[in-house]
Amino acid sequence: MKSAKRQSTSPQTGATFWITAIMLACAGLLMGYVVMPSPKVRAAEAAILRVAGHAIPDAGEPREVALALAREYLRTTVTVHVNGETFVKTRAALGATVDADHLRALIVDARDRMSAMRRLHTRVAGSASLDIPMPVSLDADRVMPWLMDVKDHVDRQPQDARVDTQTLAIRHEEAGRRVDAFKSLDLINDALTNGTTQVELVVEHRAAMRTAASLQGIQIGAVLGEFETHYNAADTAQDRTFNLRIAASKVDGMVVMPGEVFDFNGHVGERSEANGFRVAPVIAEGELVEGVGGGTCQIAGSLHAAVFFAGLPILTREPHSRPSFYIKMGLDAMVSYPNMNLRFQNDMPFPIAIGLRVEHGNVRAEIRGMQRSRTVTFLRRIDRILPFEEREDQDPTLPTGVRVLRQRGVPGFKISRWRVIENVAVHQSFREHMEDVYPATTQIWRVGSGGPAPTGFVAPPGDSHPEYVADEYLITTEGVGIEGLQESRRPGRSGTYGWSSRPGYDAPLSFNR
Repeated sequence: MKSAKRQSTSPQTGATFWITAIMLACAGLLMGYVVMPSPKVRAAEAAILRVAGHAIPDAGEPREVALALAREYLRTTVTVHVNGETFVKTRAALGATVDADHLRALIVDARDRMSAMRRLHTRVAGSASLDIPMPVSLDADRVMPWLMDVKDHVDRQPQDARVDTQTLAIRHEEAGRRVDAFKSLDLINDALTNGTTQVELVVEHRAAMRTAASLQGIQIGAVLGEFETHYNAADTAQDRTFNLRIAASKVDGMVVMPGEVFDFNGHVGERSEANGFRVAPVIAEGELVEGVGGGTCQIAGSLHAAVFFAGLPILTREPHSRPSFYIKMGLDAMVSYPNMNLRFQNDMPFPIAIGLRVEHGNVRAEIRGMQRSRTVTFLRRIDRILPFEEREDQDPTLPTGVRVLRQRGVPGFKISRWRVIENVAVHQSFREHMEDVYPATTQIWRVGSGGPAPTGFVAPPGDSHPEYVADEYLITTEGVGIEGLQESRRPGRSGTYGWSSRPGYDAPLSFNR
């Protein structure tokens, strides 16, 4: 009986079989994927391609397509809304920038049916269109200047309720508003990123601190202190006059409650064109130059003098760097935002109101309240006079040898001043002593260096300021039972015209020579 033979295979032969089988299976799967695409793959091939809502062309070099789409996106306008106003700006003007290289790469992937982007989109969205976000970023430095201009246009400080010191009527408060530039910048960034074309800037509303209701029953029928200064009302000085009125309007009618401190710079604000001021002559380092807000110091000086004669505590006050023609030394006040200020306190047991009027060449300042109980005397003595220096500046716009007075010299002064405050009701008085120093103002000549004078040449006018005179001794009183100002003065050596032409104070009266 023969035994049956068993057929066997070696390990190597078995491995070869399985490797071959796997390869064939993979090939079949791959052939099936290529030859017989699934419904989802067919949908991916049919997907509509867009970038931020703009269709991606099927043809065209990707970089050129990216640049065209970027240009179209950046020139699209966005409507910006703020406080009831609208501004229409292109996305580029709002600081949008597009990364063209990144956009090109996105377009390449979007067109490639086998890219991970297309396959993921098919799995998630099926046959819906494929909309790629625009790779946009915000250049804040480009849009911020415009945003700050809008802020300057929209922003308004809240206005406290005031009183009309002439009619005694109460003027109602006004709420303020402020554009939040940084929150608004975030919203602009969101709109550029999302492709929206409407933006509402963030505006915060701020309530006034003092309401009309809080002023009901206020009594300001009595003048506690007053003072007047004069200004040039000619057309040539209209910008300075305009500044006088602007500064006065920001202070006129303000009410200071018992114990409160009035801050001039805090109420008048920055002397800028955005705050309503114009360019006019100002004093800078002892010289008259053009500057925004010229004339504001006259409002401050007039107010300081009224506060002085009302007997109120003066907390902050600085004299000018040269004597002023519109007000006597010792009563002036120099202000410069934000460093040099005028501050005073209401130490009365009742509210006081500030009145400021600019009209017909006069600035009139008043402190008004319930009743006047103080008589105040201002005493001033000139202790020392400082000679001014003289300087010549070469000027090629003038013919050789011609001299024109650019700035008239003013001697410097060191003065002592006192304030005597008498409380008439209780027959008590006290005295304050202060010292002011006014540096000498250099006399400056323009000296021609431009060659021979042409036929018929007429020298331009020089500084038209007159010689500065100041009484050596001055006593001025204002108060209970006194009509206006009572004044007593002794001219001394500096109180009559021609005094500064004496040796040591050379200031020629002829402006051209």
